[in-house]
Amino acid sequence: MMITLSVDDSPSVTVIMTALMRRIDPDGTHFSAGSAAEAFEILKTERADVIFLDVEMPGMNGIEAAQKIRSDYPEINIIFITGYKEYAFEAYQVFASGFLCKPVREKDVRLALENLRHPVELAQPVQQKLRVQCFGSFGVFCGKEQVVFSRAKTLELFAYLVYRRGVMCTNGELVGILWENEPADDNKFSYLRKLIKDLRDTLRDIGAEDVIKKEWNCIGIHTEKLDCDYYNYLKGSNDKNDQYRGSFMNQFSWAEESVGYFS
Repeated sequence: MMITLSVDDSPSVTVIMTALMRRIDPDGTHFSAGSAAEAFEILKTERADVIFLDVEMPGMNGIEAAQKIRSDYPEINIIFITGYKEYAFEAYQVFASGFLCKPVREKDVRLALENLRHPVELAQPVQQKLRVQCFGSFGVFCGKEQVVFSRAKTLELFAYLVYRRGVMCTNGELVGILWENEPADDNKFSYLRKLIKDLRDTLRDIGAEDVIKKEWNCIGIHTEKLDCDYYNYLKGSNDKNDQYRGSFMNQFSWAEESVGYFS
């Protein structure tokens, strides 16, 4: 499971590369950008293991972008994708992990990913699903241990994603929920991006980052990867641990409106 970013000024190329990576690595997170400038905006808030980088782009070209990536994010693997073989020497001068010629073939991408300059350490799959408790106080457990979140807002963010049951939530929706009755200014959106990164880092540390599904400015969860009392209740579970006990995510004001559903 890896995080990739495809950068090309041709939308058709980024669509193809994103679809190809979703086929190669279905549990990974795969972004795209139409320019180097857009890519660097994404990298301000998103981690990347591999960047597929077009060489000839308007503005900052791929070689220049690679030099900046090497300087600012030395751990990121760069794989050039271009229709011009004559750039190969320049590509290797910036210590790229690979050089692929268009049209890109899946087998070539797979080979490049198997021989990265900085191998990606894939998270070990969790032997059992994360257990999520919604009735009463919200809590998350990995095995017998409760997962500790470094920020209360990170816990609340994850709780809301669980509450939404897999629906992709926009950044605007999340800001409105996490800071209700407060203005949705740039500082809130900036802090939300930090919370999302914190959530993903926390889950990655326990081998559960694949619970999160992420798109540009949207985030959700894979509900099938959780053992959740709320979800089990909705499925008609008779297990006593899956029954409503008078309160639901009682730390969070936005969850109060759901209590009537269980009464």
